[in-house]
Amino acid sequence: MYKKLILGAAISIALASSWAVAETAVPADLGEKMKPMFGGAPDSLKATPVAGVFEAKFGGEVIYVSGDARYVFAGDLIDAQSKSNLTELSRSGDRKEVVAKIDAASAIEFKAKGDEKHIVYAFTDVDCPFCVKLHKEVPALNEKGVTVRYLAYPRAGVGSPAYKKMVNIWCSDDKVAALNQVKNEGKELPAKECTNPVKDQFELGQKLGVNGTPALITVDGMMIPGFRPADQLVQMLESESKNKAN
Repeated sequence: MYKKLILGAAISIALASSWAVAETAVPADLGEKMKPMFGGAPDSLKATPVAGVFEAKFGGEVIYVSGDARYVFAGDLIDAQSKSNLTELSRSGDRKEVVAKIDAASAIEFKAKGDEKHIVYAFTDVDCPFCVKLHKEVPALNEKGVTVRYLAYPRAGVGSPAYKKMVNIWCSDDKVAALNQVKNEGKELPAKECTNPVKDQFELGQKLGVNGTPALITVDGMMIPGFRPADQLVQMLESESKNKAN
């Protein structure tokens, strides 16, 4: 059971006894009080189930703050009774909203065979060996009803060698074939220039909290970092769908 929240250093508290029956209203001046420490007001503030503790968001970063802005802690807030991660639920909600606005045409899509059961967005880097490993699982994922939509995430940033390779892919006439050639065959594509989404997708990944590749995000906002074999990924997706139904 989780019984710790981080308040500067780790402070042990019994979460199960600290839930408030009703949420406390966010103090009207809390955002203003946070400005001196953070250089600006948070993007959003909302109450949590813990009396006197509020969730503040700065971009994709979630922190918690007392009503007078004196105490701030970073870390995941866990409901010890339900064993649910309240911070991750909040992040998932944000990611779901962002993912819903992605232009699917800007992704490189590997379509599910037969009935489409799941769609995942995969942030990828062509120079990432685990991304190559994941790509070899894509045919199996497609056979199991999973559509994979690739988004570019050159880890070394805009202008890096990986960034240029990914521009070449996204500027190819046949993007699926180009991605397969680079990932499966290690082929070097001829340099190309065009209006492309690589920079925007990289920045989107940063906004969503991607800090490594591969990173998969479902349409419901669940993030799956790192490599997973197809069977394990499908199991995770099915579990998410079951939880959503419940």
